[in-house]
Parts: sequence; structure tokens; C-alpha cells
Amino acid sequence: MSGSEAHHQPSPDPWNYERSDYERAKYDATLAACGDGPFKSALELGGSIGVFTEMLAPRCSTLVTIDVSRTAASMARRRLADLPHVRVIHGAIPDAVPDQKFDLIVASEILYYLSPDELERTLVLIRSRLITGGKLVAVHWRPAGRERPLTARDVHERLRDDPWLEPVHRDEAGIYLLDSFKRG
Repeated sequence: MSGSEAHHQPSPDPWNYERSDYERAKYDATLAACGDGPFKSALELGGSIGVFTEMLAPRCSTLVTIDVSRTAASMARRRLADLPHVRVIHGAIPDAVPDQKFDLIVASEILYYLSPDELERTLVLIRSRLITGGKLVAVHWRPAGRERPLTARDVHERLRDDPWLEPVHRDEAGIYLLDSFKRG
């Protein structure tokens, strides 16, 4: 059982996504960084139980969300059942990302769970899937964790060093880092 699966099995909301003041503030900041849309096609990496997905959905014509936990993906499907333009995928990134183009990609507290090699493969994939002028929004909790091979700083420095990503917005005032980029 993966670490993510182990967290979701005993609790329907293991990180308190629905009631946490931290999560609410992060969701509000992430939505602001995304912009009002409308987005033709959006991708959310690491959607978990779909709390943020549900908030993002009204801004999108189509929205794909992916999570490695079968339990979380199943819970997200139930939460989002009344939103036919949202598709929930159970799978690991980058391999489960569908072969289509997106004008918005959101990576919230997911990229630091990847190994350095997986992060590089994921960035190559994001580059191939994000349309020119499309937006990438990344947000990650600052404190390090034993279960995460990378830190928020590692991930965001790597993104900021990428020549095909043009920085648009940065928020480092809270206990998370939030960057938005435009694909040049």
C-alpha cells in the first residue's frame, strides 16, 4: 500500500482539507493565482479527495484531476459526480497524465513527493501538455517531511530556473510557496 493510500484508508479527510484554515487560505490564494478563467482544459496533479477540484471546476470547460491513491480518487469521483465536465483519474504522475493539451495545470503539494528523476520527467511532460501562453500554478508547504524527497524550495527553484516558464506571480509570505508561470 502506497503512503498516500495508507493515509486515505482510515480517514475520509486525512489532511483536513474540508475544515482546515490553512487549506482554505491556500485554496483561495491558489484560485487567485489561477485567475478567473474560463479555462478550456485544465489539469490538476494530485487532486486527492477533490476539495480544491470542486472549487476550480466552475472556471473550467473541462478539468482532469489525478491522484495516486485509489481511495482518494474514488472519494473525488463521488464528490464530483454532479460535474460531468470533470474527469478523475487514478494513477501516478507523470505516467497517468492524459495525452492532451491544457491551458492550466495546477500542482498543489504534489511535486515534492517525486524523486528528482520523476520531477524532471514530469516537467518534460508538463512542457509538452501546456499550451503556449498557458499557466502553471505550483503551491507547496514549506516544512520538510521525511516522506518527501524534495522540499518546496527545491521544487520552486527548479521551476523558476526553467527557461520555458515565465514567472507571473510569487507568494512566499505564508507557510507555503506559491508560484504561477506562463508558458512562453
